[in-house]
Amino acid sequence: MTVLRVCYKHGARFDEGYYISTHTPIVHAVMGPHGAKNLEMIRVTATPGAPPPPYQVIFSAYFDSPARLQAALQDPRIGEVMGDIANFHDGGPDVMIGEVVALGPGIRN
Repeated sequence: MTVLRVCYKHGARFDEGYYISTHTPIVHAVMGPHGAKNLEMIRVTATPGAPPPPYQVIFSAYFDSPARLQAALQDPRIGEVMGDIANFHDGGPDVMIGEVVALGPGIRN
């Protein structure tokens, strides 16, 4: 399974209401037809120790394969998703793509 992570930096404006009510449905409309599943938003509240967390929100979308994610990222409407970021966040997010790795028997991932 392939995961797309979009990480919104701590300390910059982030309009959570807009993100949930407007941006997330756009993301779903563009990526859903390409097999996006388990879309999730994590509000980062703390890190161990004193420093503030580097990110305030982390978005994840899971795909069955790298090819399905690539198809989503090449969708003609992906510009709509990217262009909407300025409506809820100041600054550019960090984007990461990874592979979900099973940790072993008895350990859920």
